Amino acid sequence: MKSAPEDSSVPVFEIDQPAVYGQYFIRNPVEILSTLRAMERRRCVITVYLDAGETFFLSVIVAIDEDSGEIFLDPSNQSTLNLQASKSQQLTLSATLDKVKIQIRLPALQVTTQADKPAFSVPMPSKILRLQRREFFRLITPHAPPLRCKISAKRDNSSEIFDLPLFDISGGGLSLIANINLAEKFTPGELFQDCRLEIPGESVLSVNLQVREIFKIELANGDQQLRLGCEFVSLPGTRLALIERYVTRLERERKARIGVL
Repeated sequence: MKSAPEDSSVPVFEIDQPAVYGQYFIRNPVEILSTLRAMERRRCVITVYLDAGETFFLSVIVAIDEDSGEIFLDPSNQSTLNLQASKSQQLTLSATLDKVKIQIRLPALQVTTQADKPAFSVPMPSKILRLQRREFFRLITPHAPPLRCKISAKRDNSSEIFDLPLFDISGGGLSLIANINLAEKFTPGELFQDCRLEIPGESVLSVNLQVREIFKIELANGDQQLRLGCEFVSLPGTRLALIERYVTRLERERKARIGVL
C-alpha cells in the first residue's frame, strides 16, 4: 500500500511512476486519438492540474484538430485560475473513461478561442496512461439506503465532519457523493484519517482515505453533484477482508435479482 506524501495537498500522479505503471502506457497515435475522441464525444469531466498539482480546475475537451495536432480545452469559469493556467509550465489531465483512469501529461497551454468561445489549446500527447487495474472489483453501492462514510476534516484549530453517501466501493478505495457547494472543502491528495465507514451486516470500520480525484457530475435532471475518488491508505488485512466480503455479497445479490446464475 502506498504511503501518504509528506505534503498531502500535492497529488501523486501514476503517470510519474513508469516503473510501477509502465504496462498501462499507450504510445500508438491511433489509440491515443481514439481515446481522446471518446473523451470528447462523451464530454468526460477532466481535472486539469497545474504544474506540481497544488492547483486544479475542471474542464472538458471541446474540440480536437488532427491537422494541427491540437486539443482544445474548456477554460475555468474563474479568471484567476485561467491566468495561473496560462503561466503554468506543465499540465496533468486526469479523467475516467468507461471506469478506466486516464492520465495525460502536457506542456504549457496556449490561450485561444474555439467556435468563437474562449479556450485553451494544448498539443496532442505522445503517450497517455490508461490505468485499467483489475485486482479490485469496483461495485456501485445501493442507493436506498446508501452506505455512508464520516470524514473529519481538520482545519487549523477546528474540525468539520462530513457525513457522505458512497457511490461505489472496492478493496482499493471508494467514491463519495457530495454537494457541489462543498468543492472547495476538498483537495486532491488530501489525507483524511480515521474515517468511519459503515458496512451493512459487518460493522463500522475506521479507514484512512486519500482523495485521488474530484469530479463534477451532471445528473440526468440537470443537477450537479461532486464525486470524490478516494484510495484506502494503510488498510489492515482484516478490514480489507470485510470490505471484499461485502462487495462479493452485493454482487451475488445483484446477479440473483437479474437472474444470473
